[in-house]
Amino acid sequence: MLRHIINLATSKPKRVIALWVVVVLALSSIASLKGHEVMTDDTSQFLPKSSESAQATHFAQEAFGQQEGTTTVTALVERADGAPLTAADRAHVAKLRSGLAAWRIEAARLDVPDGTPDVEDRTGRIVATAAGPLAPGARFELVALQWKANSTDAVAQSAFRQVRDRAQRAAAAGDLRVSFTGGVASASDQAQADEFETGLQSALLLGSVVLLSLLFFRGPLAAIVPLVAIYAVASAAFGLIVLSALAFGFDLSVGTPETVTVVLVGIGIDYFLFLLFRARERLRAGDGRRAAAAAAAGRVAPVIASAALAIVVAFATLGLAEFGEFRVLGPAIAISVLMMLLAGITLMPALVAVTGRALFSPSRAWMVEASDGPAARLGRGIARRPRRSALIVAAVLIALSTAALGTRMSYDMTVGATETATTRTADRIAASLSKGASDPQQVYVKAGRALSRADLEPLRRSLARVEGVGAVGDPVLTADRRGARVDLALQAESVTKAALDIARGPLRDAAHRAAPAGSTAMVGGTAAIYADVSDSVQSDMRLIFPIAVLLIGVILVVTLRSTVAPLYLLGAVALEFTATLGAAVVVFQMLGDQAGVAFTLPLVLFLFVVALGTDYNILMSARLREEMLAGRSVRDAVGEAVRRVGPAIWAAGLVLAASFATLMLASGQASKQLGFAMAFGILVASLVVSTILVPAMTALVGRRAWWPGRATGERPVPPRIEGRAPQPVG
Repeated sequence: MLRHIINLATSKPKRVIALWVVVVLALSSIASLKGHEVMTDDTSQFLPKSSESAQATHFAQEAFGQQEGTTTVTALVERADGAPLTAADRAHVAKLRSGLAAWRIEAARLDVPDGTPDVEDRTGRIVATAAGPLAPGARFELVALQWKANSTDAVAQSAFRQVRDRAQRAAAAGDLRVSFTGGVASASDQAQADEFETGLQSALLLGSVVLLSLLFFRGPLAAIVPLVAIYAVASAAFGLIVLSALAFGFDLSVGTPETVTVVLVGIGIDYFLFLLFRARERLRAGDGRRAAAAAAAGRVAPVIASAALAIVVAFATLGLAEFGEFRVLGPAIAISVLMMLLAGITLMPALVAVTGRALFSPSRAWMVEASDGPAARLGRGIARRPRRSALIVAAVLIALSTAALGTRMSYDMTVGATETATTRTADRIAASLSKGASDPQQVYVKAGRALSRADLEPLRRSLARVEGVGAVGDPVLTADRRGARVDLALQAESVTKAALDIARGPLRDAAHRAAPAGSTAMVGGTAAIYADVSDSVQSDMRLIFPIAVLLIGVILVVTLRSTVAPLYLLGAVALEFTATLGAAVVVFQMLGDQAGVAFTLPLVLFLFVVALGTDYNILMSARLREEMLAGRSVRDAVGEAVRRVGPAIWAAGLVLAASFATLMLASGQASKQLGFAMAFGILVASLVVSTILVPAMTALVGRRAWWPGRATGERPVPPRIEGRAPQPVG
């Protein structure tokens, strides 16, 4: 099947390329026009329905009219001269609050590019306002706004800026000033503050990929063609994901497009580089461009198919997750990787068949293979001393892995963010009230009878006695008095470990214990949501890790036709993961004094490192097996495989690590941690494990590595004839 597809792609390459252009344009337009319809930044939507915070959110929507997808924006109102607020000032604040609830956003005046689709539907709106607490000494008063919109949508952010400017003008008319924090306000300010870093990050990503490709291939086309093709396929893949979300009615996290792009750029570059290195071998041997493309793809396609299936399997296991964001992300990435695999066996060979030697022009140095380069010397060194090589690498990785035992999770995605007007407003609120005052938590009561305020007073007092709880508001009853809400502020920021521990433990205990007779108390709010997210993620990791490893092991067994090699290959990628996580703990927790690593990092890192590490290991192992079946001795096969495949793996690893490293330019610690960990993990996988540890282990195990493959009647292939002088071909 693969051979037939490759022959078609390399015999009619221009038709294949034209078909891909049509597919890319069609799917990219779907992503552009409809992507915003399936995106959400509401974490509560991804919680298991059985979790208490999800039940609290559902009750809030039913009983109090809280709308799905709303976030709290807090307005701080104070006198322009800094004096305490007077009674007249507070009356003006109340007027401003009621005015905010009635304002309508003027879509025609938004600062968005012409042609932006569905602008009026994406602006969002203020669905409710509420009076907040008064600061000590009446220095300022807070107003809570419930804003319904996707906070990361540029259209919604522009709409907020319109409301902010209007509110500031209205406040100035009463000698007041107003500032905002939280939700779309913080997202808008952060996006503008990080605009330069985002542009620099994109420029460095493109620059590093092009520069490294030029370094390895010396040809401008070899640097540009793969990059253009990969980004085009990535855009089409996201369009296919959006189409799937629309068809099956599920939402995507706002981080999905970036994650999909990073994954596809990474594996796409890997596949293209694997193909280019092999095609260059055939061109050196004198093959024409179509013959070279067909021969190279014939050797590489089974390897990239197996590697892609390993990634698909790894991420598809996320479909078993409790946490909905993971459950949707896994299949989304699996779909996109399958599309990149299709491109790897059709579009990429077609591009090589069309361009041929032009990919490496104007340099002619590629036509002569270096017989004693770094890869050749490394291969000979490993072949001579495999035991020493394996022990040194394993010792270093195990030492780093020990640091992973101290891993702590952090749920604060704003740590390290650039200081903005919204962060300064949040700091002022925390200094005067409490760190959680700008993001109040809620305790809901659902009863089978009518409640009175007296029924709820024991609950309010019980909540106020919980250590770590600041101000507790008066109960708010529903119209039928069968439901109630009690707002409270924590003394810690709502996404810190301290807040999560309070929400999942003493706060829930106090609420359940003091709920009125015949009623049920439910704790909601950000801290409770993230406490349930934390528990869900921990459960998912315990389930997904072993299943992903088992399925990848099956793929390795089928690909290598062996039960021995997969054992040490899985051990190698397990060491990659634990060593990389340990390095992140050392850099950010121990040296960087952070509260912990981002809560999504261990699971995402596991899937990336295991999947991409397996990618490189399959490529090296397939070449090791090929060289042994060609009649070489075990040690000669190790030296030749490292010489031939090492540069391709190094190139792919360096380019991919550079692309991930650009995330370290972001202001938030979560992005910095992901960028560092992924770059470090890919470098370990490509420069150390796949090109040193795996060949060394194979040299120690010998031909038994492929058992029972040879026992099933498989015969060695004849040795290849190498070194034919290259001939000019078209």
